[in-house]
Amino acid sequence: MKNFLFLSVFIFVFNCSEKQTTPKNIISVETMSDIIYDMTLISVSKGVNRKILENNGFKPTSYILNKYEIDSIDFIRSNKYYSSNLDMYLSIYQNVLNKLEKNKQIISDSLTRENERSIKLRQEKSEKQKTDKLSSPVKLFSSKKSKLE
Repeated sequence: MKNFLFLSVFIFVFNCSEKQTTPKNIISVETMSDIIYDMTLISVSKGVNRKILENNGFKPTSYILNKYEIDSIDFIRSNKYYSSNLDMYLSIYQNVLNKLEKNKQIISDSLTRENERSIKLRQEKSEKQKTDKLSSPVKLFSSKKSKLE
């Protein structure tokens, strides 16, 4: 019984400490980050524009695989490899999060500029209307002819 326990512990320790070999055709960390980023964007857009995507026959998985010129087996193998190495996996997702935050800021800045531009145009239009009303003469009589004439 002691031998069995000792052997079990030895095998467990040996398997846990064994360095995982890098699979063939592994996707780089940078490309994996880009793929997961694109998958995130597509996932979000599917929720918002599902009908548009469906009507145009958009297939997210095929799109991603074609864009990065990979096959599903390579992606699965790479994902499994990276997920077994927590530091690399966290690095990939941190890259994705950083890209999302950067794009969020770009969009937010763009919306702020557009909002400021819209407010400025409305103010200019309002000022022009006030100026036009003040500069146009007041009509005391209608220039329309009555139907009785």
